[in-house]
Amino acid sequence: MLLRRASAAAQRSSWLSHTRAIPRHVGPVRPCSSTSSPHRRSRRRTPQFEDGALTSTAAPRPFPDYSPPRPESPADDALARRLSAALLASPSPGSLPPLPFIPLLRPLHLLLALPLLASHPNITSVLLPLLLLFPSRPHPHPHLIQCFAIAAHLAVRDPGTACAILVRALRFPSPHRHFVEQFIFTYKAFSSDPASFDLLLLCLPSATLLHRLRQYGLSPSPESCNAVLSRLPLDEAIELFQELPDKNVRSYNILLKALCSAGRLKDARQLFDEMLLPPDVVTYGTMVHGYCAHGELEVAVKLLDEMVAKGLESNATAYTSIIALLCNKGQVSDALRVVEDMVMHGVALDGVVFTTVMSGFCSKGDLVAARRWFEEMQNRGLAADGVTYTTLINGLCRAGELKEADRVLREMVDKGLDVDVVTYTVLIDGYCKRGDMVEAFRVHNEMVQRRVAPNLVTYTALSDGLCKQGDVHGANELLHEMCNKGLELNVYTYNSLINGMCKFGNMEQAMRIMTDMEAAGLKPDVYTYTTLIDTLCKSGEFDRAHSLLQDMLDKGIKPSIATYNVLMNGFCMSGRVEGGKKLLEWMLEKNVRPNVVTYNSLMKQYCIDKNMKSTTEIYKGMHSQEVAPNENTYNILIKGHCKARNMKEALYFHNEMIEKGFKLSASAYSALIRLLNKKKKFDEARGLFDEMRKDGLTAEPDVYGFYIDHNFNEDNLESTDAFCDELVEESHVKSKAGTS
Repeated sequence: MLLRRASAAAQRSSWLSHTRAIPRHVGPVRPCSSTSSPHRRSRRRTPQFEDGALTSTAAPRPFPDYSPPRPESPADDALARRLSAALLASPSPGSLPPLPFIPLLRPLHLLLALPLLASHPNITSVLLPLLLLFPSRPHPHPHLIQCFAIAAHLAVRDPGTACAILVRALRFPSPHRHFVEQFIFTYKAFSSDPASFDLLLLCLPSATLLHRLRQYGLSPSPESCNAVLSRLPLDEAIELFQELPDKNVRSYNILLKALCSAGRLKDARQLFDEMLLPPDVVTYGTMVHGYCAHGELEVAVKLLDEMVAKGLESNATAYTSIIALLCNKGQVSDALRVVEDMVMHGVALDGVVFTTVMSGFCSKGDLVAARRWFEEMQNRGLAADGVTYTTLINGLCRAGELKEADRVLREMVDKGLDVDVVTYTVLIDGYCKRGDMVEAFRVHNEMVQRRVAPNLVTYTALSDGLCKQGDVHGANELLHEMCNKGLELNVYTYNSLINGMCKFGNMEQAMRIMTDMEAAGLKPDVYTYTTLIDTLCKSGEFDRAHSLLQDMLDKGIKPSIATYNVLMNGFCMSGRVEGGKKLLEWMLEKNVRPNVVTYNSLMKQYCIDKNMKSTTEIYKGMHSQEVAPNENTYNILIKGHCKARNMKEALYFHNEMIEKGFKLSASAYSALIRLLNKKKKFDEARGLFDEMRKDGLTAEPDVYGFYIDHNFNEDNLESTDAFCDELVEESHVKSKAGTS
């Protein structure tokens, strides 16, 4: 735990900020002398630490003297001696000899025999088989617990056997403290080797036990202390770290990892900078991963360079963290340069590196590159595991290549790889998103047949898919099946139901589901409210939408930019553009930063109303807020200026969007061609017409009509027929799409 009072903190310099600081350790920590501050001791948070802290001032407590149990009868004493004699006379020291009297044995007999066997040179090999002669359930006899304690002490010179005995004892259906008491009680008579307690700490890493041992004057090994340190909550780990008399690099690495995992990077950096021992490659790897996990790429790269400059033998771990961060940011080309740097420094590429790069390519939709890396991985003899295959399947699903994703899953099965619930769920979700529920349930049934239990995410994906198909009854049946299997619905599951209801206009049922959700103890989130508000706005129920927004605010749920965009879109679609403008002004007043979608909705409606003055004002305001226009922005502006016959402005925005790498939409092409023809700019218009057809876009019918008439009047019947065929074919495609 942390320094508990400011007075205690003032006694040593602190290297962390605020009240959560870890006190600085200067020099090795040693047990305090009898002059240690009683004030500090009085501040202990837990009673068991008051007398047993690693810095305890009390004189070491002597270990208790062992008192062997007395035989309950002469027959018990005789049977114990008979057992020990049989073992001592055994010609096979590594195994138990025939013991015809086993049915008569009780734990007491073994307890009486163990002192007689203590000096046997091969006692270690028969200890565990002897102990397993006696049942430990439902509750182990106290004599059996003591037998295990003595046996662990006797086996201390064979750590493997001793640990096996300790692990068995600690699995007893009784509190650990019973065994620990017996272990301490029998220590003086059967071991007196502190290594016994090192082994106990490795099997039972406990701060309470560690402090208890300090009461007896024992100083557990750094490895044992580290085993305890790695299991503690962060605050307790910090306190224990301060009290450890002997720290090694692993001690620092354990605490650094805990600090990084908790997001306390400043604290981790300060500890790293003040290490009393040279950091190793694990130290650097831990720090690099910590910074990468929080998106701090520049610092992570500097640490990696520092590690290389110090001549530490690099491994793939630190590099992989940086590669993963770059891939998550979409900077796959930079990630590849890091891979090249790995190779240059002689670091072998492992399966994790290949999988991480594949994931980056999949996220960008570059499946050709992802497959190339997958094949290269196999060519190098690196076995692709379930994570690698799942990464590829996920990429294929996102790209809509579901048949190929299914084939890759079949390949996994054929290779005998473990296809787990995550892999199946990725494919199921892909089919659900496409709306192919038949295939989704086929994969679901297959996973059940293979004894892979669907989880909450699997059912939520299926439920969402059914809702989007309008099969709300099927979704409800699925949810009942979930509940019958003991799976508790979460917010995402309810949201998928609400979204399905809203999509098919069943607003009242959607509201009832939200009520059920709250009754189940789940709190609707921003997505829940945004979905409902969007449906209300689209149906023109602005008063209810406003009421729901107010309810959301009253419950302390902060609207997202998507929530505001839903409201903006609702205002604009209903023709209440001034209401939308007031919403934008309110957002800016409340320091809610609009995004490009917010501005596009408002500009689109002003363009529809031919109010280009207000459109320009919004566009300038967008620039003043440093919101970059996107492709949709330019298409909206071009169509608006064409409609208002502002050819100069329309061409200006067209040139600017081309320079930025954006493309005209079919409707923007048609608007611009239409305006150029009206302005007698026939060559420019025809150039755009040919360009859009080359890009696979189809002009609007009136544009085709213009060129059909023009070519007919010019007696160019071949072009006339070609344009007519294109128009008829496109009309047929649109008609077919509208009826499917």
